[in-house]
Amino acid sequence: MAETTKEVDRVRSPVYPDVEMVGTMIEGVHIDHCPRSGGHWLDGGELALLAKRPIEEVDALLRAGTPVERLIHESSRLCPRDHTPLQQIEFPGYAHLKIDLCTTCSGVWLDARELSQALTLLGRPASSAEPLKPTSGVLHLIRRLLDRG
Repeated sequence: MAETTKEVDRVRSPVYPDVEMVGTMIEGVHIDHCPRSGGHWLDGGELALLAKRPIEEVDALLRAGTPVERLIHESSRLCPRDHTPLQQIEFPGYAHLKIDLCTTCSGVWLDARELSQALTLLGRPASSAEPLKPTSGVLHLIRRLLDRG
């Protein structure tokens, strides 16, 4: 029986819409990874799981009501789940950290190397956030793709 993938299961990169993201597990949390940009898409609540923080606390930090300085801009990127425009949240106290947030589904896009910065911002020590290694499932997928070529 051939494997089929529903169109709704395919998640395209907000940075490179022609690139399909690859699902991976990091510390037991499923996230989507763009192989071209190195960025990560986390569905609503997944950043809180990785940061080991309550969802409400993470949501408050991203949206409003905390003493952390942040600037909010409209992003040119679209949510890979519901295709609504993302909002870019910049944290001036954290060099180069700009989180793209979907205000509809609460998903977040993190460019390459921003995941560790975001976890540090959320109070998780950087040492426990690194290294983020691919699981054996990702390695198996890479091996299968290489065998096809």
